[in-house]
Amino acid sequence: MMGDADPMIGKIDKWVADGALSRENILWRLDERIKTTLAIYLYEKRALEAVFMSACHLTDSCDGDVLSRASFLSLLHVKGDFPRGLEGVGAGRIIYDCISYLAMLPFPPHGQAKVDELSIVQLTRGLAWALPDRAGYIVEESSSSRMRTRFDHHRLLFQSLATITTPSTVQEDVRDSARALARSSASDIPKESRDLCSLNHDDDGDEIYHDLLDILYATQEIQHPGITPVPRDAFRAVAKQIKARAGLPDLHALAIPVPRFRTLVKALLWLQFEHEIDENAMEVEQFEDAAQAICRAFMLGQDQGTDRTASEGFITWPSFSHALRTAAPHLFDPFYHILSLTFLGEPNPIGVLDAMEPPPVVDHVVLTQPRAGQIVSFLAHSIYTGYLKRKVRYIRPLFISPATLIQIISDCAKDAIVLISGSTVTPGSTKGELCIFGLFTPAPRKDRFCIQAPDAVDSLNAGQQQCMLFQLAPVQDVFRGVVGAAGWDNINVHGIQTLVFGRSGGAGDQEGGVVLSLRNNLSRGEILHVGSGPVVEADRVGNGISYRANPCRGDWKSGFIVQNIEVWSEVEDSRAPSASSSDE
Repeated sequence: MMGDADPMIGKIDKWVADGALSRENILWRLDERIKTTLAIYLYEKRALEAVFMSACHLTDSCDGDVLSRASFLSLLHVKGDFPRGLEGVGAGRIIYDCISYLAMLPFPPHGQAKVDELSIVQLTRGLAWALPDRAGYIVEESSSSRMRTRFDHHRLLFQSLATITTPSTVQEDVRDSARALARSSASDIPKESRDLCSLNHDDDGDEIYHDLLDILYATQEIQHPGITPVPRDAFRAVAKQIKARAGLPDLHALAIPVPRFRTLVKALLWLQFEHEIDENAMEVEQFEDAAQAICRAFMLGQDQGTDRTASEGFITWPSFSHALRTAAPHLFDPFYHILSLTFLGEPNPIGVLDAMEPPPVVDHVVLTQPRAGQIVSFLAHSIYTGYLKRKVRYIRPLFISPATLIQIISDCAKDAIVLISGSTVTPGSTKGELCIFGLFTPAPRKDRFCIQAPDAVDSLNAGQQQCMLFQLAPVQDVFRGVVGAAGWDNINVHGIQTLVFGRSGGAGDQEGGVVLSLRNNLSRGEILHVGSGPVVEADRVGNGISYRANPCRGDWKSGFIVQNIEVWSEVEDSRAPSASSSDE
């Protein structure tokens, strides 16, 4: 496209000479674009101005009003019902840092810049980048530019959380993975707009460089609507100069420290639920184990099949992107909710649901509120936790036959969630690690024989999920079902009746995907995960896959001793208290 761009170089050179492409002027035109588009709606602007004026103060130099970090946190608590205490304050500071980082785009700093005050313009800019589906108004999307994807938004979230440098020993691997991700995600836009898709990681620069290109194109001076704008590619040379002069970081060198991410995740899980002040009220610190499991999901990907400790370590862009798409796609919904509610006077952006009522409190439950928060992070549009009721619970050693559990699942009128908790079998150790696996089936009677497509389950719910296996501990993961495949069955394996979730050929003999099997009256379990090879990505029923594996975790098998089995289902007419152990 550079041949078309050459006649425009003279115009760009004049803008450079006149100072129009200085950092200050680029940001000024960006702010003007936000003002004149729907990046922030008119009623939102009015609400934002009112909130800002209620908490701002004049700068020491008397050159304008600003919102301090402390006032920002106070607004989160007062208007957004954000958790208090040390845990809440820590998470609130991280959210403030995210907004202050995004307010600097397209000139992101190295690490986390220390910004203790935000002007109304900076706050508006930060919110416009933070909320989903707003960037399309900021960055013009046309045949001369490129259409932004959900990966662009996820990446900005990652960048805003990244405060450390990726270890030099893995930077090249991360760079290669990031570039491969950019190639595969470039066409992640509606089919009718595919002609607008374009790669944003090439020999000229990575995604941070291409963000600058997007802004230079979108904010160029247009003296007359009839004049053809300078094409995006014509700005490549000057964008390189600006990037070098501003010292913009490289994406592959950025990483999120796990302790920082865990602090935020605990608050996000807490915010998924409505909270009343009573004896059953949950504190943020009670979400520690659930947050640990999610952090492990975000750390996967750099070492095939290895779950690094979640007490230390780092998260790179490729591993962040993979986990946010597959293991916890709704994790940041409370982030959007709290920002919109606090500053824009609206509870939710489009596609984000309200906080849910927590599941009922019952004795000795596997589905605690923190574990329910994990499930909501990938099933937010498919279940409502306030309507869940525990149908049955079995504890060791009082278990049942595979046929009985299959019947209990089939008897669920709407959907069913089966939770299986236990401890891993480790040779030479007397105590194994906690493990929790589960099944979600929106069509219990049909999914057993043929996993239903989401639109066949609920054609009016765009976020409906199909049948899936999942893992909640020690790492969170989701193994989505293949439409048309058999979901589960009672099979005779070497003379033992075995409940098998997966290919109906017995545990351990399928070529790919995931198989979960329970034997000995459901008291012993085994999960087989085959994440290598091309089969894992296939959707064809004929390849023997019922549940897709996670390619980042490679091939592994784990046995476990079952301690608890619970079956939950939604009851929409009430939040009836659950019965006790074999509850029906």
